[in-house]
Amino acid sequence: MNTSSAGPATLRSRAEKQLAAKKAWLVPDGEIDQLKLIHELQVHQIELEMQNEMLREAFADVNALRAKYQDLYESAPVGYLTLSADEKILELNGRAALLLGQNPRDLTGRSLREFFSETSLAAADELLAAAWKSGESGKEVFAPSLEIRRPRQLPLYVNTQARAYKDPATGESSIRLVMMDVSVLKMVTEDAIHAMDQASGWGSL
Repeated sequence: MNTSSAGPATLRSRAEKQLAAKKAWLVPDGEIDQLKLIHELQVHQIELEMQNEMLREAFADVNALRAKYQDLYESAPVGYLTLSADEKILELNGRAALLLGQNPRDLTGRSLREFFSETSLAAADELLAAAWKSGESGKEVFAPSLEIRRPRQLPLYVNTQARAYKDPATGESSIRLVMMDVSVLKMVTEDAIHAMDQASGWGSL
């Protein structure tokens, strides 16, 4: 039964029809008031059963939607992170863990700052400060080519977008970040610039 869009009046009408179909009660003479009460209780019981079915359908829909977006989140080609008010990692997807070079369960609760190289720390701090400053406007801020240090791996470079977020339920503030690996693009760009400098004679000065 699809009751997902049924309002109170519709539920009442459906309940009345179901009760009539069941023919649960005959109406003896002299017991009209008592049977009216019984009738109302029976109708109410059927309404509650319908509402319960609506809740089950809604719960199933929410779970399906949640699973869909969880899959999209985990399989995204960019890194997603959520930072706490003290800028520690609360949540991240698999791609973000890969960019940081560690297992996701080992990253929760750690400061994101420790993964940036010394040359990128100032830019990373400016990015986060600008995100906090943007506040509830939801304005995104951007920092290009931040260098991430990874244990026993080559460093990589990420373009990073950040914005502040306030949970409407808890009132807690956080920062949401998106990181895209641009290491190859940076390397190709630098090689192209170097080649142009060499061709123009600047590289020999």
